[in-house]
Amino acid sequence: MLELKSITKKFANKVVLNSVNLRLQRSQILFVLGRSGVGKSVLLKTIVGLIPQDRGEVWINGEKTDPLNEEKMVTVRQKCGLVFQMPALLDSLTLQENLEFGLEGNQKSGLRKYLDWVQLSEGVLSRYPSEVSFGTQKKVSVVRTLLREPQFILFDEPTTGLDPVSREVTNQMIRNVVKESETGCVVVSHDIQSAIELANSIMLLDEGRVVFEGTPEAFRNSDQGLIRSFCKGMVVLDA
Repeated sequence: MLELKSITKKFANKVVLNSVNLRLQRSQILFVLGRSGVGKSVLLKTIVGLIPQDRGEVWINGEKTDPLNEEKMVTVRQKCGLVFQMPALLDSLTLQENLEFGLEGNQKSGLRKYLDWVQLSEGVLSRYPSEVSFGTQKKVSVVRTLLREPQFILFDEPTTGLDPVSREVTNQMIRNVVKESETGCVVVSHDIQSAIELANSIMLLDEGRVVFEGTPEAFRNSDQGLIRSFCKGMVVLDA
């Protein structure tokens, strides 16, 4: 289980996260929704220790993490793979070389399997990032994370910048990854439609606080003013 207890983070005089709690089991998908600047990405970076919290605790499988101990955080980052909003591939390396960068020999053995999960052809790996689409680069970044066999995957805005067809492909990729690997996924997003389609649970952040947590159905049917305002003008499909 991945668990956050009363996580609080402040930058200067601005409180970005205010006593945020979160619980996620493996094989579950949790969407964290909210407007830009409410702390969604900070939440992910706090989990893996890239941004240390001011107060609160992060627990992974019953063990409390220590963001001030960089050596111990290496193990945490192996358990929790962070997929950034931008693919963050090295332009001077082929896609294959990007995937293999920093890996040990035994970690490369699952490559073909993971390529199948994200519906990516092995033949494309000889190309450079600039030679493939943004969507393909994102798939490569997911495979790079999977090769380290995490127990939880943290997606930061996975559908940002994608057209509707590519967005559906990305959503299907997340479904496949969760089904095949039994990982738990935290997906930070403002994409309500994807949340309704994919999530087991939805959390809505506003001004650093959790203002809603529940099922997609409860979110969709809520009469809470902020949720109605957040959903306004968007087409929400049946789950």
